Amino acid sequence: MMTSPLVLRLLACASLASAASSSSTSAKTTPQRITYTGLSSAADDSGSDLLLDALTKDGYVSITDIRSQHGLHFREMKRNLMSNLHECLSDIGEDVPLQHLDDGTVRKSFATVTLPSADDAASQQPIHLLDDYLARNPHKSAACHAFQEHLSDFRSTVGDATRLFAARLSAELGVSLPHPLLVSSNVKRGTDDNYDDVESVVMGGEQLEHFHSYQKGDDVKEGNDSMATIELHTDQGLFIAFTPGMLVDHSTDQSMELSDGFYVQDSTTGENVLLEFTQDDDLVFMLGDGVNQIINNQLGDEDGKKVLRATPHALSLSNEQPRVWYGRMVLAPSDGYLPEAASTTFGQLRQVFVESSSKGESIPMGIGCSSNSKMVINTSRFLADEEHDEDEGGHGVSENQCADDSMFCWYRCMALTEETATCAERRLGLQCVDPRGLVVEGGAGHGDFYPACTNNTHITHPITPYPQIEQQDTDVCTADLWTEFNAEEEYDHVISLKPDPTKPGPDTNLYWSIIESEDGQKKLKARLTFNDVFGWLAMGFANEFDTVHNGMNGGKVLLMKPGGEYSPVTGLNLSVGPNVGAYVIDDTDSAFRHWVDTESAVEKASHEHTDCFTALSFESDNISGQTFNLEGTDDIIWAGNSNDYYVGYHSPFSRARLTINWLTGDVEFFVSKPAWGAEDDADVSEADPLDSPTKLEDDDSSSSTIGASIGLAIVIISIMML
Repeated sequence: MMTSPLVLRLLACASLASAASSSSTSAKTTPQRITYTGLSSAADDSGSDLLLDALTKDGYVSITDIRSQHGLHFREMKRNLMSNLHECLSDIGEDVPLQHLDDGTVRKSFATVTLPSADDAASQQPIHLLDDYLARNPHKSAACHAFQEHLSDFRSTVGDATRLFAARLSAELGVSLPHPLLVSSNVKRGTDDNYDDVESVVMGGEQLEHFHSYQKGDDVKEGNDSMATIELHTDQGLFIAFTPGMLVDHSTDQSMELSDGFYVQDSTTGENVLLEFTQDDDLVFMLGDGVNQIINNQLGDEDGKKVLRATPHALSLSNEQPRVWYGRMVLAPSDGYLPEAASTTFGQLRQVFVESSSKGESIPMGIGCSSNSKMVINTSRFLADEEHDEDEGGHGVSENQCADDSMFCWYRCMALTEETATCAERRLGLQCVDPRGLVVEGGAGHGDFYPACTNNTHITHPITPYPQIEQQDTDVCTADLWTEFNAEEEYDHVISLKPDPTKPGPDTNLYWSIIESEDGQKKLKARLTFNDVFGWLAMGFANEFDTVHNGMNGGKVLLMKPGGEYSPVTGLNLSVGPNVGAYVIDDTDSAFRHWVDTESAVEKASHEHTDCFTALSFESDNISGQTFNLEGTDDIIWAGNSNDYYVGYHSPFSRARLTINWLTGDVEFFVSKPAWGAEDDADVSEADPLDSPTKLEDDDSSSSTIGASIGLAIVIISIMML
């Protein structure tokens, strides 16, 4: 189905940052450049990080020397097409959509879309405005005829480059992402046709295309030279593929030169720097906030090295010549949804925006913008969780959407306390920190983060990983030794706790028998074995009323730790020795520091650990007063950590939620949401010993607002195209 015209409005709201002029800096930078041939030859090779080095640090990369399927140089195709854009738009006249920007610049545009098709090809939709004009005026506007002549090959070549970029990114992310990445609601596609990786997500979604012409208007106000044409913002799609802006000189037969004025926020200094292009830069790929929602929030790389950066950028024009620009915004598939989204698809969420806007109704928080002049397509988790206050934020919330009495921290708006509201008065900065005083830049990180008054910054006190436990020696920790470790005692039942044995992550088994004490009381005798070293290991009851963290919050668990006297700053004191306790996870705050004091004794429990494996054994009829239903089923959660001694991080592949029939041994894994805590929020991250507060991919926040933003904020999809 064709995208609604409302969805294709020219300007979508994005994460506006500073109101200061983007051109206030003299610093410059250039994009990392990769040849099209190099990208093609490496598309199926996951052995090197051709893209990730640039996309994790900067969030953008330039592709050079692109050729069409017919061997044509893209540089010439681009020049032949774009040199005619401004004149064609001018010839069409008042029917062309235009927008008056704050600095007096007038922007005129063509808009269209490339749709996915059943055979995995792309279906270019026409530019109806252009076609209608040429049909009515077949002998007018040589510029429009020339533009149309080169349009199809240009778009096809961009489409080929987009697919190649997505394929290479898929290869480099590899097994760090779950499969499927998105679930399809289209029953005709079948379960084998979900969106397994980045490439299938990209090729399964609509790709919105805009051809813009910018020119300073006649009514430019005095003193506007330093005003940003488009303020600092982050695009909200997965990424945009764009051609660097070009200046058109009609006095010299459509000659073109590169335009300056494109600024990016430096990832290290936070300074706005001029991004300089050359004629070699055929097509630039720049990541948007969609990568936070669909990719970063589901990453399984334990050291965070593959976390992608959505690039804040801005535009500041000073030249009076027309500037032409093309961009392609990649949206998530309309029928796709994240497992945490309760089957609500991206298409349905976009439709909410369209219907609300067309009826003049208020748009749910995170979908609408602060100004009616800025349109957005936002698939915020607030649609599915309307009872949360607006200031609670979520992954779909951007910094500029936070109220004055809150700050952007852990991808949400966190309320300020009486203390943190007065940082400036005490000559302290307001930062998003973890318990160690480390600062996450711009609040854009996952972990046990919260607002605090401190003069620490992300430069002086950057987020660093916890000290890592000595890992398994694969030459020593053999399959035979694992089999021997599991065969220590006879039990009536045994199950694997891995929902999918093809996925990465340690093998984990649960053995049990139902025994009867001398007084006739039935108990569960169980042994949980974990094929990895001992950071912590836990299992227990899921809280069926917790719909935010898949039963984790409010759950009652047995937690086996290698030490005691826990501190969120220094971790566990190993001199205390290993121990097992029963705990009740906090109803809203998942970090272990929020429920460490709920420990109660366990009737009979023991711990085992070697340099290779870990096991938790117990005999009991209850955990923290909740009794096992030994005549039927229980809703169970488990998770393990082999990374550190901070009772936090567990990878997405070291946890699960499942229903167990204790009598028959039948098992049903909980699949509508990923196990124990949303994979994106990794809530368990440092709340229940499930995620490390310092990890960027799987951690949890300690704020009371966590309930509103756990899970995935399904993606804001907006098109702030420069």
